[in-house]
Amino acid sequence: MRFLADECCPKAIVAALRSAGRDVRYAADTDKSVSDRDLLQIAVSERRLMLTEDFDFGELLIRDQLLSFGAVILFLPQLAPPARAARLMRVLAGPSLILESAITIVEARRIRQRRISA
Repeated sequence: MRFLADECCPKAIVAALRSAGRDVRYAADTDKSVSDRDLLQIAVSERRLMLTEDFDFGELLIRDQLLSFGAVILFLPQLAPPARAARLMRVLAGPSLILESAITIVEARRIRQRRISA
């Protein structure tokens, strides 16, 4: 599973994914100030899941029906970045969650998904 982490993702999340062996392209390092639409195009071209804390990506995928490999939106404002990273890692380690072709919203106590066209 490969990710493109938006600039708004804390470094702690990117570091946790990388230390778990995940391939993460971090927009703060490689794609500063690139538009959300362009980030989605990069993610699709590289077959990466979009990882963000920005609900604008959900709107682009649902309302504007932009092409996507999938998106994970973290909605954990009450948690510090290391706790957000730990929550995401527990979700990724869980059984049978299919992230591709879906918008997945990760909250403190639940996970919501909506299928999208890939």
